[in-house]
Amino acid sequence: MKIYLDESYNLQKRFGKTFISINGFAVLDAVRLRKRWKTIRKPYTKHKRRIHATDPYFQKLRAKSIKLMKTHNVAAVSVFQEIQELPYDYFDNNGIQFELVYAEMLKRLFTKLSLQEYKQVRIIIDARKYPVYTLGADEFQNEIENFLKTEFADTQSAFLPTPSYVDILVELADFISNTLYKAYQTDDQTVFNQLNYMLVKIKNPL
Repeated sequence: MKIYLDESYNLQKRFGKTFISINGFAVLDAVRLRKRWKTIRKPYTKHKRRIHATDPYFQKLRAKSIKLMKTHNVAAVSVFQEIQELPYDYFDNNGIQFELVYAEMLKRLFTKLSLQEYKQVRIIIDARKYPVYTLGADEFQNEIENFLKTEFADTQSAFLPTPSYVDILVELADFISNTLYKAYQTDDQTVFNQLNYMLVKIKNPL
């Protein structure tokens, strides 16, 4: 199984609910899904602009990405944490300890996905670097890798930061994450109802 993830967050109250979320999808046949996404996105590559989920120009492509989650062997995944529900242990004098929060959120997600049921698992995250909130940092990666080895000893696992230009399924995860981000921000249940049982969702696990 392969799990593709991207993180999204809103820390400003004026833009709606404040939260941190990690979203994406789990897929058994990544080769088949990659081919399908490549076909779907192909008409949009003719416009000579970078395909990105935050660009309103690709609104229709965002809707198509959600439809892909309804196919067999694919499930959307999401772990969501409201800032106001975070225990004090996740704060220090500088504010939120983001790497600690991200690590614990991922651990809860991997446990929920029952990774021990699979012989091999590849977890691919968007390798973009943020000034402060970096999902690909060495320390963070070591924390996750140690957790996987300890908790799922019989599963061959790998945690792989990967840029979207290397694997377009990272781009697809970005579209899924951005769509769920907007739903969380506005408290709109439409997309969650659309995904229904094809969504593994965890709310406020910390």
